Amino acid sequence: MKSFRTVKRKLTAAELVLALTAATASIAASTAVASAQSHKEIAVMLPAAGDPYFKLKACGYIQAGKAAGYDVKIYDAGGYGNLNRQVSQIQDVIQRKVSGIVLVPESSDGTIPVVEQAIAAGIPVINDGIATHSPKVSGFVGEPSYVMTEMLAAYVADKLGGKGDVAMLSGPGGLDLTKLRVNGFKDYLSKFPGIKIVAEKFTSTSSADALNTMQDFLQGHPNLKAVYTFNGPVAIGAVQALRAAGKKAGNVIVVTTDMEIETGRLIKEGWIQATVVSQPVTMAELAVQHAIDAAEKNPYPKAQLTQASMITVSTVSNVDLSGQECKK
Repeated sequence: MKSFRTVKRKLTAAELVLALTAATASIAASTAVASAQSHKEIAVMLPAAGDPYFKLKACGYIQAGKAAGYDVKIYDAGGYGNLNRQVSQIQDVIQRKVSGIVLVPESSDGTIPVVEQAIAAGIPVINDGIATHSPKVSGFVGEPSYVMTEMLAAYVADKLGGKGDVAMLSGPGGLDLTKLRVNGFKDYLSKFPGIKIVAEKFTSTSSADALNTMQDFLQGHPNLKAVYTFNGPVAIGAVQALRAAGKKAGNVIVVTTDMEIETGRLIKEGWIQATVVSQPVTMAELAVQHAIDAAEKNPYPKAQLTQASMITVSTVSNVDLSGQECKK
C-alpha cells in the first residue's frame, strides 16, 4: 500500500509539471499573438528611395503613420528596373504579416502577381503615383499626370510662339506615370504644326544619364529651343549639358515636374523656366492613411488625385508649397 501511495504522489507531481508547462506555453502563445496584433506596421515599397522626390515624400509616409499609431518602414528597390528585388521585398513583408502596403511599383504589370498575393493574405495594397494593373488593388493615390504635362506644353507653345524644335527626356520607360506625362505633353503640342519634337529618349532618373543624353541632343539638333524633362534630377542633368555647351540661362527652355531644393534654385536662376508640382508629401500622407483605413476596415476613397500647380520664376516665391514640404 505504501508503495502504491508513493507512485500515486509521483504521478500527481508529474501531472502538475505537465499542467504548468502547458499553461506557460498557452500564456506565451497568447502573448505572442497579442504582440503581433499590437504591432501595427505599414510597409512602403519604393523603386528609388534615394531619388530626391522620394526623399521628400519619406517624411509624409512616416508622419502619417505616427499620427495613427503605426510604424512605417520604407523599402528601397535600388532604382527603376529592379522589379525582381521589389517583388522579393513585398513577399518578405507578406510573410511578416504587415498591416498594409503602400506601393510605388517598378512595373504596372510585373507587380500584379505579388500584389494579388498580398491581398489574398488579407493585406491591403495602396498604389502611390503609379498603378498596378489589377482590379484587386485596394486603392490609388496619385497626381493628374496628363494634365500636368499639358500645362507644361502650353507654357512651351506660348514661349515659342507656336514654332521651334523641342526635345524630350521622357524618364523611365514602361510606367503608366511616364506614358501619361509623355502623352499629355505630346498631345498638346500636336495642335501646333510649327513645333517639332525632334528628339526623344526614355532614360533613368539619373542626372548623369540626362547630361549625356542632352549633350547628344544638342550636337544633333543645334537649333533646339526647348526640352521637356521627366523630373527634377533629369532637369538638372539637362541644365548641366546646356552649361557645358556654352549656353546661357534661357537660351533653351527647360520644363519639368516636381520641385526639390536644387530645382527651385535653378528656377530662380533662370535655367529652368517652369515646373508643375503635385503635392508629393500630401500624396504620401494620403497613401498611408488609406492603407491604415483599409487595414482597419474603415471607409476611404478608392481613388484620389492631388492638385497640380505651375511654378515659374515669377511665382516661385508665392506659390503654396504646403503639400510639397514636410510639416515641422
